[in-house]
Amino acid sequence: MPELKLAGLETSRSGLPAWFDVAIGSSILQYGQRLAARQLLVNTLGNIAVRSHCAYWQREVIYTKHRGVSLEECGLEHLAVLDMQSDELLHGRFRPSLGHQMHREIMRCRADVNATVHLHPNEVISFFAVMQWREMEYVSNDTALVMGKPPCILGEGVNVELDVSAIGRCASDTNCIVMPSHGITCFGRDLSEAFHRAVAFTAEISRLITSQYLSAATGKSVVYASDEEVRQMYELGEQVIYGGMHK
Repeated sequence: MPELKLAGLETSRSGLPAWFDVAIGSSILQYGQRLAARQLLVNTLGNIAVRSHCAYWQREVIYTKHRGVSLEECGLEHLAVLDMQSDELLHGRFRPSLGHQMHREIMRCRADVNATVHLHPNEVISFFAVMQWREMEYVSNDTALVMGKPPCILGEGVNVELDVSAIGRCASDTNCIVMPSHGITCFGRDLSEAFHRAVAFTAEISRLITSQYLSAATGKSVVYASDEEVRQMYELGEQVIYGGMHK
């Protein structure tokens, strides 16, 4: 813990410390509302986390909402800022939920990841509860472009919110962790990328469910993208989606 810097603890009329990055806080609220508009928030447990370097504390910090409030209800006063390395609460009335350790561990394992989005989408939980897939298949020709890497579908009962040890074994090879019967955590270089991956994956699951309904109704088989097509989509995603803008 560095020596207390009283000047840096001065608050504005909003009650936030002078070093608090309002732009980051506002982006969390904005994307929370976008998730709510898509009906992807169903309780207080989904969350967004954003990593930033704080010049005042001279360290990396994580902005996220504290426990007990939904992203849909969240205001700047509900945000917490924690030290990336020590997990010390630097700002906020309350700490985030225990699931914060998952967000933090993903960022610790992936230097390129600066934002995570954790959701409990109805379609995703229902799909994996029934289908019990361990590898992802696609019916669209765009989702794998957005995802960039194969999702990591964990075994039944594995909860990386409670035990982060599994994250180190899969974080480098994926941008989306699927916990069957629980939800998904998507990550990216910024919040926009993490958001796009979360909504793209959820949309693909909806397409899979619809495809299987139609298959059962018509007797026709579902046509999935081939392994080679999916591999190419993962490889071409950076160029097609972003035009190399992140490089």
